[in-house]
Amino acid sequence: MMEEMILHIPHASPLIPAEYRKSFPEDVREEIRLMTDWYTDELFAFPCSRLVFPVSRLVCDVERFRRDEDEVMSEKGMGAVYTKRHDGSPLRSVTAREREAILKRYYDPHHARFTQCARTKLRRYDRCLIIDCHSFFPEPLPHEPDQERDRPDICIGTDPFHTPRFLEEETAALFSGMGYSVRLNEPFSGTIVPSPFYLKEKSVRSVMIEVNRGLYLTPECRRSPAFSAICSDLCRVLLDLSCLGI
Repeated sequence: MMEEMILHIPHASPLIPAEYRKSFPEDVREEIRLMTDWYTDELFAFPCSRLVFPVSRLVCDVERFRRDEDEVMSEKGMGAVYTKRHDGSPLRSVTAREREAILKRYYDPHHARFTQCARTKLRRYDRCLIIDCHSFFPEPLPHEPDQERDRPDICIGTDPFHTPRFLEEETAALFSGMGYSVRLNEPFSGTIVPSPFYLKEKSVRSVMIEVNRGLYLTPECRRSPAFSAICSDLCRVLLDLSCLGI
């Protein structure tokens, strides 16, 4: 049921706190426009537990692994603390000390809350279902591994351990039944799980839902006329998933 569900929304905020603004270039607004999952905190408007990260991923990306050694995107300067833009050009300079301070201020508390929320669900209901909520650019950006230009309406990301086959199939079927084009793990793959449970606790289930921004945004990153309809369809999918008792 919906009591067991957690919506993880890590990239909705465009906010760069005042104390960090000087470390970013004046033209950072374009990077914010491209990299923010605009309005996903409103788009996934389902009445269940929600964990919305409050600042821009350009400051701290809580969807990455904490250690650069564990994070493949750190090779592109886009680990937990970004130092490069989507096109590989410099974004900002961050010392090891500054990086650790950012992680302790934002990354660690976020993941502590995430872990505690999942632990509470397990204690009360013996299981929890994480929905990893994202949007993606209609065309591939230079930093993205998948450069296929033919992109679906909906991308569903899965994990072999934490996404049961029936959850994967039901999520895809629900969107397909509404007329959306759907792909599994294309153009993005995987889904988040709190690290204490990762590859250890099968009752922590997770699936990522990525929505093509062309469905609900204008090129200026404003809500399009279709915004309410997309929001309604997402709520229907989440309600149906919650009723599966998974």
